[in-house]
Amino acid sequence: FAARIPAAPAADAHGEDASKWSRLPLAPREDEAYAIVSQVNYVAAGCRLFEPGEIADFGAASVASRALSLGYLWDNVRVAGGAYGGGCALNPTSGGFAFSSYRDPNLQATLDIYAAAADALSESDISAEALEQAIVGMVGDLDKPLTPDQKGQRALNWHLTGVTTAMRQEFRDQVLGCSPEAFRAFAERLRKAKLSVSVFGSEEALAAANAKRETPLPVKKIV
Repeated sequence: FAARIPAAPAADAHGEDASKWSRLPLAPREDEAYAIVSQVNYVAAGCRLFEPGEIADFGAASVASRALSLGYLWDNVRVAGGAYGGGCALNPTSGGFAFSSYRDPNLQATLDIYAAAADALSESDISAEALEQAIVGMVGDLDKPLTPDQKGQRALNWHLTGVTTAMRQEFRDQVLGCSPEAFRAFAERLRKAKLSVSVFGSEEALAAANAKRETPLPVKKIV
């Protein structure tokens, strides 16, 4: 395995030539719903928030995404909604962003929470103390202890994707420089994005959700 690892990452892994990744054949961006035998649901929605090769403040966007996950989504999907797990995540490498919930008693209500996330983030009053906590939490994620195999996996990912020490430092600087304006900019970008839905739930839950939707989800029965 080690002998087959490329000696150097692709020269065009980042920058202007990275736009070639947008030409790769991908699954169509469409909603999906799968009927399963279950008393709970698994509710996801996502989009490409940043285009390949786009120059953006990914560090600040990651702080805002983390704050959204541990604040608004925690309160509404997990605490009020009763889901066993839930949140959102931004992938700075691909530009992908996704909401998700796990063992969720709700379905359409959770999708409505996702749809309102941008407004909730833009309308929230980010105090200096809350912003500092968000930044410290993000730095904690960057510097959390790793096992030897996790360190190896991370180093391999950096190598294969061409992530350099300078790029990692730039990301950290963006995190440390995050501001309330960055939260609002992230919220505005999220508001303009079109989310694609993918859910797993019982036939009854899917039917109830579709009865409330303008455009019903196409349901495929698995078992």
